[in-house]
Amino acid sequence: MPKTLPLISVALLGLCLFILLFSVVVEINAPRSQQQSLASNGKLDLSAVDLNNSPPIPLDGEWQFYWQQFVLADSFESDINAPHDLLKPTIGWEKQQYLGQAISPNGFATYRLRITIDPKAERLALSIPVMGTAYRLYVNQELVDAVGQVSRDKQSSIPEYAPKILAISALDGQLDMVLQVSNYELAWGGQWFPITLATADKQFQTQLKKMIRSITIAAIFFTIAVLSLFHFALRPTDLLPFMLALSCICLGLREVETSQILYISDAVTLGFNSSIRINFLTFYLAIPLFSGYFYLSYPQEFRFWPVTLICGISSVFIIGTLVTPTLIFSQYLVYFQYFALTVLVFGLYSILLAAYRRRMGARLMAVGSLLLFILSINDILFSLRIIHTGSMAGLGLLAFVLCQNYLTYVRFIHDSRQMKTLSVQANQDSLTLLLNRRGLMEAIKQNHVEQRQDSDFFSVMIIDFDHFKRLNDTLGHDAGDLVLAQGSEIMQNVIRKQDLAARWGGEEFVVILPNTDEKGAKILAEKLRIRLSNDLSDRLKHSVTASIGVAQSLEHENFAACLKRADQALYQAKERGRNRVVLAS
Repeated sequence: MPKTLPLISVALLGLCLFILLFSVVVEINAPRSQQQSLASNGKLDLSAVDLNNSPPIPLDGEWQFYWQQFVLADSFESDINAPHDLLKPTIGWEKQQYLGQAISPNGFATYRLRITIDPKAERLALSIPVMGTAYRLYVNQELVDAVGQVSRDKQSSIPEYAPKILAISALDGQLDMVLQVSNYELAWGGQWFPITLATADKQFQTQLKKMIRSITIAAIFFTIAVLSLFHFALRPTDLLPFMLALSCICLGLREVETSQILYISDAVTLGFNSSIRINFLTFYLAIPLFSGYFYLSYPQEFRFWPVTLICGISSVFIIGTLVTPTLIFSQYLVYFQYFALTVLVFGLYSILLAAYRRRMGARLMAVGSLLLFILSINDILFSLRIIHTGSMAGLGLLAFVLCQNYLTYVRFIHDSRQMKTLSVQANQDSLTLLLNRRGLMEAIKQNHVEQRQDSDFFSVMIIDFDHFKRLNDTLGHDAGDLVLAQGSEIMQNVIRKQDLAARWGGEEFVVILPNTDEKGAKILAEKLRIRLSNDLSDRLKHSVTASIGVAQSLEHENFAACLKRADQALYQAKERGRNRVVLAS
C-alpha cells in the first residue's frame, strides 16, 4: 500500500485538475438567456422570447409586494386592491423597504408577477429554489405548490426546504404568479434566489448539469478525504493528512447540502433545522480546520496566537449554532462572513510570505489560494448581478484543496524517504555499506530464515581478518579501513544474491547461506578466503589473511545457536594457525 499510494495520489491529482479546468471553461462558456429585460412594476414581457429554445430565464426585477398580507388576484388583468410596494425578489425582504419603512425579517407577505409569453410555448416549467422559509404558489389563480406551512404567526408556521421543478400551463400566453411566503425561523426571509422559467426539458437539463457538477465536486472531496485518512493511518504522528481529511469531509458535506442534491434526488429527507445547521457548521468548521492545516505546514508564517484566536472565535459561532434556535444564530452569520474574509486575507498574506521565503510547497499553495480568492470575488460580483459567469466558489475550494492534497502528498513522500534513509542508516554499516548486526537480524526476520520447513536448512560462516590489530599498528588505520571496505566488496562479489552478508563487529563478518549444506558452504568459504588474501595483499603490498568458521544448521536449530557453533569453528581455525576454513563439529 505505501508504494501504491503515491501513484494513486498523482493519478487523482491529474484527473481532478482536468475536471476542474473543464468545469470552469464550461461554466464560463455555458449558454445563458439572452433576455435582458427585468420585471417592471410587477410585469414581465417575454412574448418576443422563444421559450422552446431558450435557456432558463430568471424572473428577476420588480415584483409587487404586499407585506403582512396574504392576497390573491381575481384574474390576470385585475389589480389587487391592497397597499403594496415593488421589491426585488432575489434580495431578502429585510434588506429592502416597504412604503418607506424597514421590513422585519420575520413575518409574512405576498409577491405577485404577471408574465406575458408567446402562446406557442409548450410544456413550460418553473424551477423553484429554496425560500425563507415556507410558501404557497398560485399560477393563474390555481394553487400549484406548497412547501411547509405558511402562517400569519410563528406557532402555526412550519418551515421546510424543498427545491423542485414544477410543470405549469399558461392561459393564452399569460402567467399570473402569486407567491405567499412566511418566515419565523431565520434572520432573512422571502425569495433568496430567482425562480426561472423555461420548458420542462431545459429545466431538467440544467438541473442535471448542476447535479453532476456538485456530485463530482463532492465525490472528489470525499475521495481526497479517504486517501488522506490512509496516509494518516500509515503515519499517525503526522497530523497534516488528518487535518486535510477533516477539511474535505466538511467541504463535501457542505457541497451536498448547499447544492440541494439530497432534496432534488429524494435520496434523504433532512429536517429544516438539521439542514440549516449543517449549512452553518460546515462553513464555521472549515475556517479553523484550514487555519490549523496551515499552522502545521508553515508555523513561522501562521503564528500560534493568530491561529488560536481564529479557532477560538470559530468555536463561539459553532457552539452558538449547536445550542441556540435558528432565528438567533442566523442573525450572526454576516459577522462571521466578515471574519472569514479577514481570515482569508490573513491566510493569503501568510502563504505568499511563505512562498517568498521558499517554504516547501508554498508556491503551489499560493496558486490555490489565489484561485480561491478570485473565484470567491467572482461569486460576490455574480450575486450582485454585476457579472453573469455563474457561481464558482465550489470550484475555487476544489482547486484550493487539490493544492493542499498535493502538498500533503509531497510531504508524505519526502518524510517517507527520510524515514527510509534513517532506517537504512540504522541497519547499514557506514564503512563497508553492508548490513550491521541490527540490520542482519531484521533481514533474518523478513526473510524468515528461522521459520523454515523441516526439509530446509542454512549455513553460517563467520569471517575474521588475521592479526588485524597488528596491521592497524603497522600500516595505520587508513589501511585497516581499506581492508574492511575492500574486503566487504570482495565478499559481495563472491557470495550469491540470496546470501546475506553483514559486518558483525570490528573485523568480524557474518554470511548466511540459505539452502546450503556444509560442503557447499566450505567450498564458497575457501573461494572467499583465497580471494580476500590474494586481492588485499596485492593492493596493500602486505600479507593479509582471513580465518573462517562454517556451520550448517541442525534440525530445529535457530540462527543464534548455529552462529555460536560457527564461532567455535572460527576459534579452532585461529588455534590451528589461521588463514584457513574450519567446519563446526
